[in-house]
Amino acid sequence: MSTYVMADIHGCYTDFMNMLKKIDFKEDDKLIIAGDILDRGPENYEMLKWLENKPDNIEIIMGNHDEMFIEDVCSLKAQAQRECDLKANYKYISRYDHSFDKYKTVYGLIYDQNVTLGELKKWAIIMADFELIKELNIGGRDYIIVHAGYIDEDCLRRRGIDRKNGEDKLQYMLTAKEQFYVWAREEALIAGGKKDTTIIAGHTPTISNSAFYTGGTVFKYVNEDINSVIYDIDCGCVFRKKYKEGNLACIRLEDEKIFYLED
Repeated sequence: MSTYVMADIHGCYTDFMNMLKKIDFKEDDKLIIAGDILDRGPENYEMLKWLENKPDNIEIIMGNHDEMFIEDVCSLKAQAQRECDLKANYKYISRYDHSFDKYKTVYGLIYDQNVTLGELKKWAIIMADFELIKELNIGGRDYIIVHAGYIDEDCLRRRGIDRKNGEDKLQYMLTAKEQFYVWAREEALIAGGKKDTTIIAGHTPTISNSAFYTGGTVFKYVNEDINSVIYDIDCGCVFRKKYKEGNLACIRLEDEKIFYLED
């Protein structure tokens, strides 16, 4: 039995299936997806249909794009009380709420796949049950799986965090632990981590211009002072057509071996 972690599939259903084949994923193995199964990619419908009958040995953590999908469906549901035409509801909300369906995922589902409000609600209800973090111990090592970053309670009491050079402060205000789990970026390195624990997250592609940049491989940061390790396994799979270094990564926790869809 092996325990695997992936992240940020972003509607790349075929790539996801191919990765499962590559790691020879079996019924007695376990997979944790660290958020963002939707948006940006071409196969959101296929990903959602798979979600309906997701195997019990696969668990999904909440990502920011998953959260946004739930919010978009809630907006459509609220509007449906006044208007029965789903497409008319979509147009109405889009006209007044510019944050609605930012990546046009719901648009594609409604206009290209002809899904119903009932189907959208069914998927949103499933996704609303996603956990925010997963804690487990493998081989005597503690692991935390989260979408963006992990932070302890005491750090959340601070209103800002000084950067090491002391010249500026982070604009991100750490006032909600849940927001940190789902949205954190560089602050996950500055304030995140946990003593004697390995954190595995995604959210920030390692092909993007950020502190996590590796050129499309898994990012690893070791804090020897507290024996904490932070992995970013979002290697930008959904951007593969635009950036050749984009990839889908998977890590096996028993030995921390990393697999890439494109070697």
